[in-house]
Amino acid sequence: MKTRMQKFVESRWFLALTALLYLALAGLLLYILGARTKPEIEVMLTKLIPRALWANFLLIAVGVVLCRRDIAGAFRGLFAVIPTRSGQGGEEESAAAFAPLTGSWTSADALPHEAGSPQARPLTATGGTPGEREAVTQPGAARRGGAHPGFDGFGRFVSRLGLRNRPGVWLLLIVITGSLLVTQVAPQIHRIYYDEDIYANMAQNIAYTGQVGMANYGTFEYGEYFVNWLLYNKDPAGWPFLISLVFQLFGTDETFAFYLNNLLFAGGILIVFFIARMLAGGSPFPALLAALVYALIPHNLIWANTIAAENAATVFGGLAVLCALAWLRTREARRLFLLATVLPFACAMRPESALIALWTLAAAGLNLFSGVRRPAAASPDPAQRSGALFRHPLATRCFWAIGLIAFALILPLVWHFYAMSGQSWGAEGAKFATSFFTKNLTVNGLYFLNNREFPLLFTLLALVGLAAGMARTGRDGRRAVLLMLPWFLLFWGIFLFFYAGSYKYGADVRFSLVCFMPLAVLAGIGGEALRGWLEGLFPFDGERADMAASGDLGAVAPAQAVLAHPGERAGGKGEGAPAGGWPGFRAANRLPVAALLVLLLLISWLKFVPLIRTEGQEAWGARYDHQNAREFIRKIPNRAIVLTHIPTMFLLWGQNAIQSYTGINNPEIIRDLMARYNGHVYFHKSYWCNTVNDTNRSVCEGIGQRYDLEPVAVAREQSHEYGLYRMTPKK
Repeated sequence: MKTRMQKFVESRWFLALTALLYLALAGLLLYILGARTKPEIEVMLTKLIPRALWANFLLIAVGVVLCRRDIAGAFRGLFAVIPTRSGQGGEEESAAAFAPLTGSWTSADALPHEAGSPQARPLTATGGTPGEREAVTQPGAARRGGAHPGFDGFGRFVSRLGLRNRPGVWLLLIVITGSLLVTQVAPQIHRIYYDEDIYANMAQNIAYTGQVGMANYGTFEYGEYFVNWLLYNKDPAGWPFLISLVFQLFGTDETFAFYLNNLLFAGGILIVFFIARMLAGGSPFPALLAALVYALIPHNLIWANTIAAENAATVFGGLAVLCALAWLRTREARRLFLLATVLPFACAMRPESALIALWTLAAAGLNLFSGVRRPAAASPDPAQRSGALFRHPLATRCFWAIGLIAFALILPLVWHFYAMSGQSWGAEGAKFATSFFTKNLTVNGLYFLNNREFPLLFTLLALVGLAAGMARTGRDGRRAVLLMLPWFLLFWGIFLFFYAGSYKYGADVRFSLVCFMPLAVLAGIGGEALRGWLEGLFPFDGERADMAASGDLGAVAPAQAVLAHPGERAGGKGEGAPAGGWPGFRAANRLPVAALLVLLLLISWLKFVPLIRTEGQEAWGARYDHQNAREFIRKIPNRAIVLTHIPTMFLLWGQNAIQSYTGINNPEIIRDLMARYNGHVYFHKSYWCNTVNDTNRSVCEGIGQRYDLEPVAVAREQSHEYGLYRMTPKK
């Protein structure tokens, strides 16, 4: 019997209510844009955005709880011993072991249910097709397809450790390796002038005042933080909000922001693994290879040990993609809910992060996995229980109902972009124009091909993966892989039209991070395709060669078909032929060829280790200013205030600070501060006082003309002079 809620959802009143709510949200969006000026919207957003992000974060937590069994099952399946078809610990994995996120599927069969559920179907001698059962039970299959005395020494070693059947162990090793590289090899430094201080100070303001923006005048009174002048920042506040959570738990220390970026990088490795595993139909090798590629990309490691926002933007963009693919595979409401909450949060990381919403809509519009039949008894609808194909996601009531959550959460971001439109961003002229395209295309294209800052082998593997995806016979599998290309092109191509989009423009190579995930996924799929081709060329055991000569390969063909992409199993040319779209393999060759591919990948990467260790000359002036300033303030009393171009930096250290131009434009405030702090008012001669920028230099020179400056501490680096001076009025 249907419940009242089910009856209401299926009624016309539900459609009317949903449409009415969309109209109400759209009306609110347009009302704010039309009724308030941009400065008024900025003031409104300073308090609204932290609240919206908190609500978004809590809803993500709810989505994680709803999907907890899916998530736990995905990780649990990685470390469980995978049943093999050979019966001798061979390499042929059961695709059912990779439920729930990637359960093996075909266009004719239902999706397997979550691991551990009553509907889960483990692979046994009675499961699978008749040919598969024959491969499991036939005595010759164990001898031919599994480990045997002729297997190479490395294979025996790995088999004895039990690692071949536990992809989770290999994944854990990759995550640990990536974490060690990012924390122990890449230097923990600032690389983009003072932007990282701005992000951290925004987090400080969210954590302690509930407002978003950078402080131009802040003070501390016995540990209590006060923001007197708050300037709304042009960048979205998703990354500062994440830092603010850490600051609330452990206190304000920029070191925690570095650790958070390290942790997100490790999470990104896991996300790449799960995306690649899903697209590869549950096979672990392409997923592990994709994770390894992502963990070794030099600029990934370099920028994940800073406080830059690009790493967080990459990770949450990838998380949105993973949630979208997981939902499209099963069309379950709980997965759609998680996607609807993750997507707005991912869009709030950086300005270009909103492009991931376009990719998600495209994936839904293409109706990915439309050939998959819904699992029996998984739907209250009798038509769906009969195994009918999924409806188009945009034609379902669930999509539009849960979509209200995403629409509501993304409204503050739309207001943010409107309020920030027309900003100078610290530079004159157009910010986006076709005139930048040719120059940026040359630089950003060669970046992936010249083998200087990005390993060429990674690029070649990605191209092979793209070609392999195009060669797939299954429509759903082909579409899923090819969707990695627009993901890459969106986040690579947007900067081709940006005035500072060149990877050689200052520290803007960090913009490359947001297109690394799809490239790594394609590289993993390309490595699998290349491995299959090499295995077909070089049989490692004489028995297999004899079998191939006699045509006696039928017994192991079903295992080969299972490891091919599930959507292509019907595309083979008979039991003994390779599965459609993927080259054939010899079971005894798989481990040696895989090991050789990984070894080649590591050797090609070694030349980039010096690049990863290098601090680099970019922003050296600001970096030395940062180091010296922290030493300077140890020489002044706690109850003191510093005039500086960078108040955000000093406020992070618990030091009272105010913008330098106050000494020129508001001398009465300086007089009050001198009385309040008993004459302990100091001027910080910063990096900006050493630049050729007339505006910044004029402020520094004006301070020197209006006040007597007594040196407290002075330092030099090349032609730059940094200092801290006690200010007194000129007599």
